[in-house]
Amino acid sequence: MDTKSQLTTLGSETAPGPLLVPAGCTKLSEIIVAAAAQIAAATGCSLFIRLEGPGLPDGPETLTVGAGAAAVATGSVVTIPASKIRLDLPVVATNEILVFGEMAGTDVTQASFGVSLAFE
Repeated sequence: MDTKSQLTTLGSETAPGPLLVPAGCTKLSEIIVAAAAQIAAATGCSLFIRLEGPGLPDGPETLTVGAGAAAVATGSVVTIPASKIRLDLPVVATNEILVFGEMAGTDVTQASFGVSLAFE
C-alpha cells in the first residue's frame, strides 16, 4: 500500500528506466494510461502516474488515473481502460523523464500500469 514504483520503458524490459524527451520537442502534449489493481479485501485504492526528472523544468507532475473498491472481504479486481489525458507541459529536449505508477489505499496486492507519452 502507498507505493511508488518506477515503470520500465517497454513492457518487454525487466528493469525500470528513464524516457528521453525527443530532440526538438518543447512540450508533453498527452499521456495515454491504462491501469489495473487487485484488491485483497473489502477496501479501496487510488491510482496515480507521477512524472519526474530533468526533462520537466517545472518539476514533478502527478496525474490521477482512477480509483476502485471492493465491497466484499474476498476482494476484487479494478480495471481502468486506456484513456487519453491532454496536457500542455513544457519539457527540455533530450533530457530524462522518469515514469512512476503510484497506489494509495489498503490491502491492494498488485497494481499494473501501461503508459505512453506524446511529445510535440
